[in-house]
Amino acid sequence: MSSSGYSAQDEKVYLQPPAGRRYVRSFLFSRRIDAPFTRVHLIARVLLVLCLSSVQLRAINADRPDLVLAAVLWVVSFLLFLGSGMQARIARLYLLLTLPVLLSLFSTWMLFNPVPGSAILIHAPVYPGYISIGLSIWGALWLAMVGGYYLWRRGLVVGILLATLIALVLGLLFPAPGWTLARIPFFHPLSLLISDRTLLVAITKVIGYSGMVLTTISLVVTSRDVELIGALRQLRIPQPLIFFLSTVFRALDLALLDYNTIRQAQLARAINARPRSFIRRLRDLASIAVPMVAMMIRRSSEIGDALVARGYSLRRSTEEFYETSPWRLLDWCVLLFSLFLLYLALGPYPNLTAAWLA
Repeated sequence: MSSSGYSAQDEKVYLQPPAGRRYVRSFLFSRRIDAPFTRVHLIARVLLVLCLSSVQLRAINADRPDLVLAAVLWVVSFLLFLGSGMQARIARLYLLLTLPVLLSLFSTWMLFNPVPGSAILIHAPVYPGYISIGLSIWGALWLAMVGGYYLWRRGLVVGILLATLIALVLGLLFPAPGWTLARIPFFHPLSLLISDRTLLVAITKVIGYSGMVLTTISLVVTSRDVELIGALRQLRIPQPLIFFLSTVFRALDLALLDYNTIRQAQLARAINARPRSFIRRLRDLASIAVPMVAMMIRRSSEIGDALVARGYSLRRSTEEFYETSPWRLLDWCVLLFSLFLLYLALGPYPNLTAAWLA
């Protein structure tokens, strides 16, 4: 839209899709049009997420973990996540996908990062420092279970996991004799040491990283490609770079649409009519690469022809970008809050957990 045709009434329709639509597409899936976090300018949003993540990284420092500050920042991150406008079904899916990662992070810090503290909760030997080579009844049973599962289901991964779990449980409940043939020294003995400080660091790490995941998802969900291009125009980024980025975003959007089309064509041909192994599923995904590359080449030629037909040139000055959001009072408030968070991330600040425990 030309700048000459701009009026004060147009300020109310910045970045708004046609009337009647409830959701709009963003970088990640779609979001509600009236999401509260989208009212903040994109530049202010990015600065807020970066500064908030910086403070969270300082709060989860293993030398000085601050559980109270990490919990407070997690609440802020969760509020931003709620205000991102993501669909409830997609939000629950992301939370479920995040839980295994957080549990693995918690167990990693608990088991493999022993930190001495004032109280020892668990202290048990895990690895004696050598590898024993021999025969045992439960080892033969493990091989039999893996082989039987392979003959039954033609799979190995699930069979190995089930056989290992059953062999460990039976080995603990019913000890069986074994014959050691040789012992090979390897590495050094390892023991499980869990103290109160280890537990504090692990919980703080999980809370901090989960908060950063929530803020990152909130930023990606609430950001649109046209909004990013408008922000780059406000920052006076050179036009060739803006054109390159806008073309990349448009190509990614088209690639997602093409992938959905190819995937639906595979499903229409009953590709999942029978149970398929993990390797077969990977091969099915790899088979999408050939039509995807062909469609991307065709899309690139179509975009080039469309630009030539419209007389586009990088040297020609362009009109004002319509999707350029104005800077409001709310954005200044968010900017001031981001500066406060940056001060907490770089400057001195009291450890809230230490002050609370003192």
